[in-house]
Amino acid sequence: MLDSSVPVVRVRVTVALRHPDGRLCFVRHLKDGRRYWLLPGGGQDAFEPLEETARRELREELRITVSGLKFLGLRETMNRAAGRHIQFPIFEALNPDLSTLGTGEDPRVEGVDFFTADELTGRPIFPNMGEDIRKIARGERIEPFRTLEWVP
Repeated sequence: MLDSSVPVVRVRVTVALRHPDGRLCFVRHLKDGRRYWLLPGGGQDAFEPLEETARRELREELRITVSGLKFLGLRETMNRAAGRHIQFPIFEALNPDLSTLGTGEDPRVEGVDFFTADELTGRPIFPNMGEDIRKIARGERIEPFRTLEWVP
């Protein structure tokens, strides 16, 4: 039994999905009148391997499959006052089949957009890892691990 006084670490898998022209895929969300973008991905279910979480989330959010996944790094963010701790394993999608690309059934998802590194500037992207995302978009390596500043 979990002790409710001990914060639970939430794992949200994140996938860098590249269009053949090099742009990165983002899921556009609209929640409480606020528009923002996320890399595709989502929460890991109990006893679900990370790679399976990534594949499931790509099917659910974008209706696509990939031939494989490459691990790029891990990011985490924490808000002790709110009892929130989230870890973000980041994968690169290998050989995505974009022929079935579309939005899933999540009512917060407004659409799917592809951006270059330069087009990301000024867009609200969560979690707060814009520097990493721009590096990934340019094909550069990211640090294996980093703790991010919490942004509500």
